Amino acid sequence: MIDLSGRVAVVTGAASGIGAASAATLAAQGAKVVLADINVDGATEQAEKIAAGGGTALAVETDVRVEEQVARVLARAVEVYGRLDVLHNNAAAMDLAGVDPGITELDLKVWEGTLATNARGPLLGCKHAVPLMLRSGGGSIINTSSISSQVGELTMTAYGAAKAALSQITRAVAAQWGKQGIRCNAVAPGLVLSPSGLGLPREIIDLYIRHSLTPYVGEPQDIANLVAFLASDDARYITAQTINIDGGLVAHNPIQVELVELAQAQQA
Repeated sequence: MIDLSGRVAVVTGAASGIGAASAATLAAQGAKVVLADINVDGATEQAEKIAAGGGTALAVETDVRVEEQVARVLARAVEVYGRLDVLHNNAAAMDLAGVDPGITELDLKVWEGTLATNARGPLLGCKHAVPLMLRSGGGSIINTSSISSQVGELTMTAYGAAKAALSQITRAVAAQWGKQGIRCNAVAPGLVLSPSGLGLPREIIDLYIRHSLTPYVGEPQDIANLVAFLASDDARYITAQTINIDGGLVAHNPIQVELVELAQAQQA
């Protein structure tokens, strides 16, 4: 069992979905958790659920696009709980994903807004978390990237670019601070049935299931479990990695489904 007793964690984008599951899981493993979100009511609700379950949690309103607010929430964790050991940079501008088309139709406001939250936000988190983590001998930073950073898609141009930048930020932080005890990794989910995923038409969800190597797509808890592992000493030899957690969606021959169907037809 993962043991995070005595650790202090900050999770951004913690009001719902992956962030909420991550915060709850880290708390269940013994960490004191600060839930940071621009939606402070949602973050407060999640913190209250953690506290009701016997955990320790605090909600802080945070816009990760604003450097002063990012620095403030990390400093708040140290002020209240005495240290900072874990940062899960999870906040993302999912509200912009639905208006993020192909390059020729892309509005620069969408591009800039997406990068501000999805790339600049985690960069600021790393910038201000590292000095605080060094005070207690190191820590673990986990960034939420995406398989959209690894494949070309018909839409989500800005989203994929921002997540690709985040994977590079992950490697840079790991290279620059690894010897001082700071590990930095990224998780790259496929389709996850968080609020944004649940908002997709059923036929789209079914397409993801059809092309995954698992008979299902992800739940927020699946990602949270990996985040908790990467936060723990059990993952002490893992750093600078972007770990796909996508049911094998991007790891196989893209015509595999059709090949299986062809083989089945020939055997019939």
